[in-house]
Order: sequence, then structure tokens, then C-alpha cells
Amino acid sequence: HNSVFLIAHFHNVIIGGVVFGCFAAIGYWFPKATGFTLNELWGKRAFYCWIIGFLMAFLPLYALGFMGMTRRLSQDINPEFFPLLAVAAAGTGVIAMGVVCQFVQIYVSVRDRDQNRDLTGDPWGGRTFEWATSSPPPFYNFAKLPKGDEIDSFWYQKQSGEFDPTQEEEYERIHMPKNTPTGIYVSAWALAFGFAMIWYIWWLAAASLVGIVVTCIQHSYNDDVDYYVEVEEIKAIEAARRAQLAEAKKQSVKGDNSGRGNSADSDADSGNNDNKDDLETTYAS
Repeated sequence: HNSVFLIAHFHNVIIGGVVFGCFAAIGYWFPKATGFTLNELWGKRAFYCWIIGFLMAFLPLYALGFMGMTRRLSQDINPEFFPLLAVAAAGTGVIAMGVVCQFVQIYVSVRDRDQNRDLTGDPWGGRTFEWATSSPPPFYNFAKLPKGDEIDSFWYQKQSGEFDPTQEEEYERIHMPKNTPTGIYVSAWALAFGFAMIWYIWWLAAASLVGIVVTCIQHSYNDDVDYYVEVEEIKAIEAARRAQLAEAKKQSVKGDNSGRGNSADSDADSGNNDNKDDLETTYAS
């Protein structure tokens, strides 16, 4: 119960179940938030370093736990523990390399962002409606509310041709809320209130509680809380999006033609080699 087996299990759950999931989410939604994808090469390097380092660092601790190594030692360590501890220490070094790769990945991705632009808004062939918008999405999210009457509606709409962002549509004004700092102010007061309650600072607790109430009352008297996005502005933004999609299609066609050209050159080279082999066989006979 008090062995390093517990340490291994805890980190297995937290890193394997939470941290890796966060990494996956960052890689998945990064282009939607920023408009460009992360560098794939450095992402793979980070992935392998993290996976290998994670296994090296924590799998030995399971064995050490069975061998009787406790979480805290007040005496000399059993020499039999050293080989597995050395493997675990090396694993932490590999994890550190993975962290370095992640920082390099972010740097390289930002540096080469113009080469990795997400022009389609749907780089992964997604199934949910956030991928129906541009990357990053416009401030109003959707020019027209999407229709979702089943799971993976966006996917089926793409497959059936029902979803076509290149077609111009009729738009209506969009009702939008205005930004307000009230939530930030209330959060700051609440932070002060929680700190004061923990450390029995009663004057600060009372003052921050009053601050929360006053901020909420003040916000309730603010009538300037919304506005409308006019149709002309929506049309301009959506027209820019269609131009972006046309550019993406042009690049895709160019890439396909280049690929077919390389394939044809390869076939021609292969044919030349075959002819050369046939001639050599003929002359040899």
C-alpha cells in the first residue's frame, strides 16, 4: 500500500489518462483556434519520447513496489533496487526530451505558419460542426445555424453533398452579446474571498463579498449588452472564406497534378529500365 507501486499507478492514471488526452486535444483543435496546424515531424518526435519515457520511468516502479521499496526511505537503499531505479531515471530524461520537442514544435509551427495554413477549416475530416467554420472561426461562429438532427450530422451532410460552403447564401442579421469584464471582476473578488476565508482574514472576506454583490448589482443596470452583425459584414466575411476555399482547392489540384507527374516520371523511368534490361538480355543471348 505504501510502496512505489502506488506512485507508478497514480502517474499511470494521471499522465496516461489526463495529460496525454490534453496533448491530443491541443493537437486536434490547435488549427481551429489559430488557423494553422502544428508541425507533424516534431509532434511525432515528442510523441515517441513521451511514450517511451513514460514506460521507462514508471513501469520499473511497479516491480520495485513488489520488491518492497516504500514511497519514503529513511535508510540506505537496497542495492537490488538500483538497476530499475536507473532505468526509471533514464525514462525521466527521455520525457524531458519530449517536453523539449514540444516547445520546438510550437516554435517551428509558428515560424512556418504561412506554409501550414488551414484554408479549409476542416483539416481532419471532422464529424462535428466546429469544422464547418473557417479556422479560426468568425466572431459570430456560424453565418447560418447548422442543422443537426442526428449524431455526426456534419459528416453525413458532407458525404451527401448537402454541405457546400462554396455556395453563396441568403443571410440575416445575427444577434450578438457584447463583451463584458464583469465575470473577471467577480472572479477576482471571489479569489480574494476564498483566500480570506481560508486564512481567517475577516475584513478581507467581508470586503470581497461586498465587492461581488456590488459588481453584480452594477452589471444588472447595464442595458448595453448586445448588438447586431449586419448582413453586409457577414457577406464580406463569408466571401473571404469562399475565396480561401477556392485557394485551398487550387493548391489541392496542383498537388494532385504534381503527384501524378512524379508517378508518370517514375513509371517512365521504370519502363526505361525494363527496356534496358530487355536489350541487355537480347545482347547477352
